[in-house]
Amino acid sequence: MQTNNQKKLKNKIFIIWGLFITGVILVFLIILLLAMNKPQPKTDNQNQPTLTSKTNPQQEQEIYNEILNKIKNEVDELTNIKEIVYRPDDKTINYIKILDSQTKKEIKRIVYDGADDENITSIREFNPEGKLIKETFYLLDGKTISSIREFNPEGKQIKKTFYLLDGKTISSIGEFNPEGKQIKKTFYNPDGTVKQELIY
Repeated sequence: MQTNNQKKLKNKIFIIWGLFITGVILVFLIILLLAMNKPQPKTDNQNQPTLTSKTNPQQEQEIYNEILNKIKNEVDELTNIKEIVYRPDDKTINYIKILDSQTKKEIKRIVYDGADDENITSIREFNPEGKLIKETFYLLDGKTISSIREFNPEGKQIKKTFYLLDGKTISSIGEFNPEGKQIKKTFYNPDGTVKQELIY
């Protein structure tokens, strides 16, 4: 009988210890949970500043238009037809004609100097009717812009812009009437301010 009582006593002690350990674990978990979920201070949303875009709608529109133009140019490059015209030696590129894939009309011509295929001397751009609308001239390095001529839809020059040696700073702008006769020339300082205006 004693063995039976001893077994019962051992079972009771085992159960008590099990309950005690379980209780300690539960208390520890509750404390841990409370520590993790600290009460957040209440914030008043009325006094909270609202996030506003730092760019104004005009800047956003300009960025949007710039992205659209880049996409259009990439699509044009993929769909347009290129014709390479060589000099008489059949080795050196004279110019590259870029044709509209639908109309087959020339929309751009990249002209190279006679020495090699790397230096561009000018780029001519044409409207859908095939009339020259813009011509960009480059310095001997083939990268730096020297001047840009712009034309009206009838093919008459309306503007000519000259640049300093950096290819970015405008030196002077000549303006022309619809018949192609120069009517005004404006000279600029390196900082972009007007230096002198000549009216013809």
